[in-house]
Amino acid sequence: MNLNLDLRRETRVATIEAPKATATPLAQTQADDRQPQGGKRQDRKGGKGSTHVPVSVIVCFVVLGMIVLAAIFAPLIAPHDPTLQSLRDKNKPPVWLGGTTKYLLGTDNLGYDIFSRLLFGARVSLGIGFFAALIGTVIGTTLGLIAGFFRGAADWVIMLLVDAQLATPFIVIAIAAIAAFGKGIPIIVILAGLSGWMLFARAVRASVLSLREREFVVAARAVGAGNGRILWRHILPNLGSIILVIATIDLRRVILFEATLSFLGLGVQAPQASWGSMIDRGREYLNTAWWISVFPGIALVLTVLTVSLIGDWLRDVFDPTLRNG
Repeated sequence: MNLNLDLRRETRVATIEAPKATATPLAQTQADDRQPQGGKRQDRKGGKGSTHVPVSVIVCFVVLGMIVLAAIFAPLIAPHDPTLQSLRDKNKPPVWLGGTTKYLLGTDNLGYDIFSRLLFGARVSLGIGFFAALIGTVIGTTLGLIAGFFRGAADWVIMLLVDAQLATPFIVIAIAAIAAFGKGIPIIVILAGLSGWMLFARAVRASVLSLREREFVVAARAVGAGNGRILWRHILPNLGSIILVIATIDLRRVILFEATLSFLGLGVQAPQASWGSMIDRGREYLNTAWWISVFPGIALVLTVLTVSLIGDWLRDVFDPTLRNG
C-alpha cells in the first residue's frame, strides 16, 4: 500500500515538474533570440546622429574653419591693402587667365586687389553675422522665456509682436531705419539682430510651455525656489540644444541679410570691403571682368552652405524625434 502511494506521488511530481523543465529552455531561447535583435536595434538608434559624424559635415567644419582663420589672419595673409587703389591695374584677370602673380585673383574696375578684399570681406560678413546672431539669441530667448513661463498678458503681447514682425518684410523696416539713422556697421549689426529674434522667441516659448509642467520644476517650486531661479537654473539649461541649433541656422540668414544690404548700397560702404558690395560692383562687368563678382559670390555661397549643413546636422543630433525616426 505504501509502495503504491509513493509511486503515485513520484508520478504526480514528475507530471508537474515536466512542463517546467521543457518551458525553461524555450523561454530562454526566446529571450536569447530577442536580446541580440533588441541590442542591435538600440545600437543602430544610438549610433545614428549621436556619435557618427558624416564626412560631408566634417568637410563643412574644415571649410568653415579655414574661412574663419582666413578672416582672423587677413592682415597677415592679404598681399595688398584692401583699400589701396591702382587704376593702372584695373580689371586685371586672375593669374591663370594671363594675369600676374601680383594679383592672384585679379583686380576690379577701380584697381582693388580681389584676393585681399575677399579676406577682409570675410571679417565683415562673419563679424556682423556673429554679433547679430548673438543679439537675436539674447533678445529672442529672453522674450521666449517670459512668454512661455508667465503666460497671460506678457505672452499675448510678445506673440503679437512676433506675428506683426513676421507679417512685415523686414527689408522695408531696415531701409527706413538706415534712412533715419544713417549707414554704418553698428546700424547693420543692430538691424540684423532685430530681424531674427522671432525665431528664438517662438521656439523657446514652445519648449518652456512643456518644461514648466515637468516634475523637476514642480519640485523646485515645492522647496521654495523663485521664478528667477527656476528660469535660470532649471529651464534655461534644458534649452541649450534648441538655442544652439537655431543660432547656427540663423547665422546664414544674417550673413545673407548683410550681403543684401551691401548689394543695395545700404550696408558696408566703400572703401571698406564687403562681399555684397563686391558683387554689386562687378555686376556691370560680367561680360568683360566676371571675376569681380564671381569670386565674392563663391565665397558667400560656400560660407552660407557650410553653415547651413552644419546647422542641419546639429538639428538632427539634438532632435530626438529625428534621431529615432
